[in-house]
Amino acid sequence: MDFSMKNNKIVNHFSNFKERSTITPMEVLADGTQANENPAACYRGLGCVSGNNSSRLLLDYEVEHPHAYEEIMRLLFQKDYGAGLTHIKLELGADVNSSSGTEPCTKRSLNEPADVTRGAGFQFAADAKAINPDITIDMLRWGEPKWVTDAFVISQEHGLRARYRWYKETLDAAYAVYGLKFDYISADQNETDTPDEAWILYLRHMLDNEKNAPYDYSKIKLIASDEVGTRNIAEQMVDNSVLRNAVDVIGLHYTTFGDSYTNLLNEAYGKEIWYSEGIAPCNVPELTVQADESGLVGKNGPIDVANRIINSYYNGKMVMYEFQPAVAAYYDGACYAPKQLIRAWEPWSGHFVLDIGFWLAMHFSRFARKGWMYVNGACYGDGEENHAIANTTHNFMTLTAPDRSEMSMFFTNESEDVRIYTVQVKDMAFEPTVFSSVITKGPSGRQAYDANWFRIGKKIRPIRNHRDTFTIKVPPRSIMTVTTMDVSWVDGVNTFPAVQPHLSSRLALPYTENLQYTKEEIAVRGCAPRYMTDQGGAFELVETEDGFAICQKITPQIIPTNWRFRGTPLPLTCFGDDKWRSYSMEAEVKLSNLEEHNFAGIGIRYNSTVTCEFTSMCGYSGRLYGDGSWKLMDMESVAAEGITQHIDPKQWNKLKLVVLGNAIFFFINGNFLAKYTPQCMINSGRASLCSEYAWNMFRNIHLEPASVQPPYVRRVDCFGNGILYNENWEVHAMESYHFYNRTSMEAKTGAEFSCTFEGSGIAIVGTAENAEFTVLIDGHTMYENCFVPSCLPRQACLVIDQLPEGTHSMRVFITGGKFKLDVLEIPEMYPRMTDTLTVPANIRSTVAAELRQKRAAQAVQKDSADFMDADEMLWHLKHPFTEPPKQPEPTETTEPEQPEETAETPETEIPENTDVPAADDADFTEAAPEASAAATETEDTVAEPQAEEPAAPEQNPTEQPATEDAASELSAEDIFHVLSGTSPHSSEYDALTNQSIEEISEIFDASEEQAKAAKASDVEMEWSADKMQQFLNGEGIDQDADHSAESQQS
Repeated sequence: MDFSMKNNKIVNHFSNFKERSTITPMEVLADGTQANENPAACYRGLGCVSGNNSSRLLLDYEVEHPHAYEEIMRLLFQKDYGAGLTHIKLELGADVNSSSGTEPCTKRSLNEPADVTRGAGFQFAADAKAINPDITIDMLRWGEPKWVTDAFVISQEHGLRARYRWYKETLDAAYAVYGLKFDYISADQNETDTPDEAWILYLRHMLDNEKNAPYDYSKIKLIASDEVGTRNIAEQMVDNSVLRNAVDVIGLHYTTFGDSYTNLLNEAYGKEIWYSEGIAPCNVPELTVQADESGLVGKNGPIDVANRIINSYYNGKMVMYEFQPAVAAYYDGACYAPKQLIRAWEPWSGHFVLDIGFWLAMHFSRFARKGWMYVNGACYGDGEENHAIANTTHNFMTLTAPDRSEMSMFFTNESEDVRIYTVQVKDMAFEPTVFSSVITKGPSGRQAYDANWFRIGKKIRPIRNHRDTFTIKVPPRSIMTVTTMDVSWVDGVNTFPAVQPHLSSRLALPYTENLQYTKEEIAVRGCAPRYMTDQGGAFELVETEDGFAICQKITPQIIPTNWRFRGTPLPLTCFGDDKWRSYSMEAEVKLSNLEEHNFAGIGIRYNSTVTCEFTSMCGYSGRLYGDGSWKLMDMESVAAEGITQHIDPKQWNKLKLVVLGNAIFFFINGNFLAKYTPQCMINSGRASLCSEYAWNMFRNIHLEPASVQPPYVRRVDCFGNGILYNENWEVHAMESYHFYNRTSMEAKTGAEFSCTFEGSGIAIVGTAENAEFTVLIDGHTMYENCFVPSCLPRQACLVIDQLPEGTHSMRVFITGGKFKLDVLEIPEMYPRMTDTLTVPANIRSTVAAELRQKRAAQAVQKDSADFMDADEMLWHLKHPFTEPPKQPEPTETTEPEQPEETAETPETEIPENTDVPAADDADFTEAAPEASAAATETEDTVAEPQAEEPAAPEQNPTEQPATEDAASELSAEDIFHVLSGTSPHSSEYDALTNQSIEEISEIFDASEEQAKAAKASDVEMEWSADKMQQFLNGEGIDQDADHSAESQQS
C-alpha cells in the first residue's frame, strides 16, 4: 500500500518570523526611586535542594573522577563563574524514601552517635562551602527515626526532647566532621498540611538557650513551614506574636502566590518569603526540539521555570528560588527524573552534562547579585498557574544594585510572536546609553539544538530623541537578559572552554564489585558501596573477618516513620548501567536469621523505581528465604518458587541469574532452579540487591556478558532521528517520568511508523492496552495482528531477535487498542556505541582499531573459570551436594557433536585460515514477543511468490508467561555458550572496516584458546550435545535435586 510518511521532525518548520506591525509595545518604567528597599525583599539569589538520594552518585565522582567532581561543584557554586547558587537545603535523612530514594539517617537509635558521613548531603554542602564560604546552609526533615516517633507516644514532652536531640547532635557532628555551621533550619516536616507550632517554638527556645554547642546556635534562623498549596503558617504567625518572632522566613513550595498574610508579614514584620522548593527543567531539549522547534517551551520546560522565578516576586514577594535538585546524581528511572541543572549519572565514566537548566540559571545569577533590589513597576508576570505556568502575555523582572549603579532586566516569551517593550530608565546612577543582551532560544534551520543558547544579542540603544527610552524586542520562545553588566565573556555553550567532560560510555561488562576499598576512600564515601543508590533500607559497607561486605542495616526495631506523601519500599538498591541487556549476575548472600519471611536476593534488568510505585520493584529478581525456600520474581509477581534442600541460609550461598534474550534462569550454589519467559519483557536494565528488614549481607558481586547475544542496547528515543511516522500520532513532549526522557508518541486510528536499523534485533518499548500490532521486517511479516493485552512503562511490547547481523527495515502498524511508543532498543556488542538506529562509520572504525590494539598488546591468557562454572552447574545437577572429582588431563580435543537440525541462516564466507567452525547462529525460538528471523533470504536466493507469509512466531504474546525447571527451549549448546563465555560466531564481514564480525565480536568474547579449552573440557565430560540436551530436558536423567513448584506438579 502506498502512503506518505512524516519525517522525524514531527512538526513542520514554521516560516521565518516576520515582525508584525500590529504588535503594541508594552510600556515599562524602571525607576530607581521605586526600588524595593525593604531588607526582607532583597534578591537572595538561586538555591538548591540536596535530598531524596539525588546527590548520591557524586560520592563516586569524587572518589573516581575528582577533577570532574570539582568542576561540577565549581559550575554550581563558585562566584562569578557558573550558576552561582547561594543556598543549599539538605534533607535531614531518616532512611525513608522521600521521592527518588532514601537519605541515610544520621542517628538511627537514641544512643547511637550522629553520623553525618552517611549519604552525600553533608559532604556536598561542605565542598560547596569550601568553594564559596558565603553559601548559606539549611536542613529539612521528610521522615523521622522510629525512636523519635516512639518518644511522642509517651508524651509530647518526651517527643520534643527526642527530636531536638536528633537535630542538635546532627548539628554537632556536621561541625565536628566538616566544619559546617548551619545558617537556617526548616523546622517543620516537608510539605506539612498542619504546621507544628509547638515544635517550632520548642526548637527556637532550645537553640536560643543551648550552652553546649560548638558555635552560637541562637543565630540559626528558622524557616516554616515548607507547605505545598497552602500558607497556614502565615495566618498562625499573624495571630501569634511568639510564633511570629520565632520564624524568620516563610517557605512555600510550587506556587508563585502569597496571600494577604504573607504580604503583611513581609511588609510590616520583615519576614522573607522564599520559593523554597521548585523544579529544575524536566525536558530534554535535544529531543523536544523535534516537537516544538525550540526545545524550551511547555510544561516543566525552561521557559516555564523562568516564569516561576519571575512571577514569584510579582505575585508573592518571594526573593529566592530553590531548584530541586540542581544536580541529578541518581539514575535515570528514579522518580521525577530527568530534572536538573547538571546531569551526573554515569559515575563509571565521569561524564556530566550542562543541561538547559544550567544556562537558565546563568541568565539570572550572572547578571544580578545577592542583595540587589527589585524595581517595583518594572516587574510583572501573568499566566495560568497550576504548578506550571502557561498562556502568559508578559513576564519580566528588573533588579538593580543598591547604589543603582547597575541594572538587569529578565524577560521570557513562550509565544510564537515577538514581544515588544518600551522601557524608560529613570533615576539610576548610571548613564543609560546602551544595554547588552543575552538570549537563549531554539535553533534556526539546520543548527544544532543548543546553537542559540546563552548567546550575546544585539546592543540595545536609546530611541532617537529619547536618551532614556529603549525598545526591547524579545524573540519568540526565548529567555532574554538585558543588562548594564559586562557580557564579553558570554559565548553560548562554549562559555566554559576548559570544561571538557569525559565521554559518555556504557559500564563495560564483565563488572566485579569485589568490595576492595582503601581507608581514604571510605572516609570520602562514608559507608556507601560503589555506584549503588538505595530505594529502601540502607545498604552499607561493613567490615567482616573476610574483608568488606554489603549489609542491609535497617531492622524491624528501627524502621522509620515515613513522609506523609510517600511510603518506603522494602530494602532495595540498584547499580550499574540500564543499557545492559544479556548478562549474568551472581553474588554471595548470607541471612541474619532463619525466619521464613526473611530473604536476600539479587536482580537484573532493573530500569525504573516507579513502574511499581509503592514497592519500587523492577526487573527480575531471585530470592533465598530463611526457611530454605526460594522465589523468582517478575516485578512484584512470583514467577516461580520452590524449596531448597541441604542449604544453610546463614552461611554464604551463591545466587545467580542469567538473562538471555527473553529468558531468565535462576541458580543457587550452581543448582539450576527455574527458567522463566515473561509475557512483556523488560528488555534492558541495571543490577539490584534486595532484602527484608534484617542485617542480611552480600559480597562477591560479579556480572558477566552473555557471549551468544550482544550484552548492551542502543536506545533510540521515539523523537530520535530516523523514525518515520504517518499523520495518525499525538506528540507528547512532556510525558510522565515513567517514560524515558519524558517523551512519547501516542497512536491514533491508522497509526504506523517505520525505520531502518542496523543490528541483529530490535525491541519496541512502550505502554499498551489491548493493542494489536502488525510488524514487517525487511518486507516479511513477523507479526500479524499480534495482541498485547497490557504492557507497563519501560517494558517491551514486542522483541524481535536473532536477525542476521546487518541493516534491516521495520514497518509497524498499530491495528487496535491503545499504544504509546517510548523507545526502540537494538542489541549492541560495543560499550562505547552511540544511541542511533544505524552505526556511524567512525564508530565502526574505532571498534576495529581497538580490536587490533588489543590483539597486539594483550598476551594470550587461559581463563577457564567461566567454563568451569557451566561445568559445575551441569555436574551438580546430576550429583547435588557432592564434591566434584578432579578431572583428568584431556587426551584429545575433538569438537563436540552438533545437533542434526539447525535453523536456516544466510550463507557466509569463511576465511581459509581459521580454527573457528562454520556454525549457525544459536537458534532461540522463545515465547513471543521474541521472533526468529530464520526465514530471511540470502542475496543469492530469490523467493517466488507463495500463498503463505513467512513463518510467524510459534507463540503469541497473549499466552501466559512460561516457567520451566530446565531450559528446554534452549539447546544445551546454547546454555553451554552462555554460561561458559564462548560464542559460535559465523564469519560475516563488515564492509566499512573490512573486519569480520567474528573479529569485532572477539573484543567481548572468549579467545580462540579459551574456546578450544572449552571444547576439550566438553570432551572430558564425554557428553554429546544431544546428551546435554537430554539432560536439560529431563529425558531419563535426574533433574535438579531441589523441588520447585513446577516439578512437584509434573
